[in-house]
Amino acid sequence: MSRLAWMRSASLCDSVRSIFVTEYSSHGENIMTAKDYVDILSGLLTPVIAIIAVFIAWQQYTINRASLNNQLYERRLRVFKVVVNYISTVIRDGKASIENTSQFYSDAKEADFLFHGNEVSQKIEELYRKGVILWEIRNDLYPENGDNGLPVGEERSRRAKESGDCLKWFVKQLKETRDIFQRHMQIK
Repeated sequence: MSRLAWMRSASLCDSVRSIFVTEYSSHGENIMTAKDYVDILSGLLTPVIAIIAVFIAWQQYTINRASLNNQLYERRLRVFKVVVNYISTVIRDGKASIENTSQFYSDAKEADFLFHGNEVSQKIEELYRKGVILWEIRNDLYPENGDNGLPVGEERSRRAKESGDCLKWFVKQLKETRDIFQRHMQIK
C-alpha cells in the first residue's frame, strides 16, 4: 500500500475510532460511543413509531369519513331521483294514480333519515298530499271504475280548474325540488 493510501486509511480509522470509542478531548469532555448512539436511537424509536401510528389512524379516519359521505350522497341521490321521477310522471300523464303516489311515498320516505332538518321530508309530504288531491280530482272527473264522472256543469268546471292548477303546481315543483335537494346534497 502506498504511503498516501495508508495515511488516508489511518486518518479514516482515527475518525471512526473517535466516533465509536469513549475518549476525552483535550478539555476533558466525554466523547460519545456507539452505545450512546444506540441508546439515543432506541429512545427516539418509540416516539417515531407513535407518530407513524397516529398518521395511519388519521388516514384511516379520513378514508372512512369520505366513504361514509359517498354512501350518504348515493342514498340521497336515489331519493332525489325517486322524487323527480314521480313529478315527471305526474306532469307527463297529467294525472297521479294512487299506485304511483303510494309507491313514491314508500320509496321516498327514507329521506327522513338521510337529510338534516325537515325541509326535504316536508317537500315529500307536500308532493304526496298534492298527488292524492290530484288523484281524487281526476277520479271525480273520470272515475277509475268506469262510471260517469261529474256531470257537465259548474262543479265539473271547478274540479277541472283545480286539476289544472294542481298540474301547474307540479310543474313548478321540478325547479323547487331541485333547489331544495341541491342545498342538501353537496359533498363536504
